[in-house]
Formats: sequence, structure tokens, C-alpha cells
Amino acid sequence: MPRQPDAQQLRLEVTPIRHPEQPRPRRSLTALGPRLALSPDEAASVLGVSRDYLDEHVMGELRIVRRGRRILIALSELERWLDRAAARGTVARGA
Repeated sequence: MPRQPDAQQLRLEVTPIRHPEQPRPRRSLTALGPRLALSPDEAASVLGVSRDYLDEHVMGELRIVRRGRRILIALSELERWLDRAAARGTVARGA
């Protein structure tokens, strides 16, 4: 014959969930330090060009990092590209 549970075993305690008064602040990337790389959309924005222009005229000259579908462009790579593009533009005008 199965044992009958006593009243002590059947009693449940319900504890309300306490929500903090203020949400916990999120850690931003800038809190970790300066960003080292940008997405292609961010890189286009930083350069002041459209994403289409970046894809057609700039991406072929950049070294990029691919991980799956994610593409990262180092800020130093954008600076290198600007320096080289500016040097070529200066030489072409002088000719």
C-alpha cells in the first residue's frame, strides 16, 4: 500500500520575484577600450561613402577578417587605405 504524504510535504512556498529598481547597466564595447575593427556598414559610414561604393571601390584593396558570414575591417587597415589612396591621388594630379 502506498504511503500517504503528510501535510508538511505538500506545503509549497511561493517567493515573489524581486525586480531591481533600476536595470543593470550594459557593458559597452567602449567600456572595454577602443574598438579595433568595424563592420562594412560602419566602415562605409566612417569613410563617408555608401556601402555600395565601399563594396565596389574599396573592399578589393582592404585586408579583411572573415569568420562565417561576419566581416571585420580593422581601423588601421582603413587608415592604411586612406594613406595609400591619398598618395596615389597626389601623384596623379601632379602628372
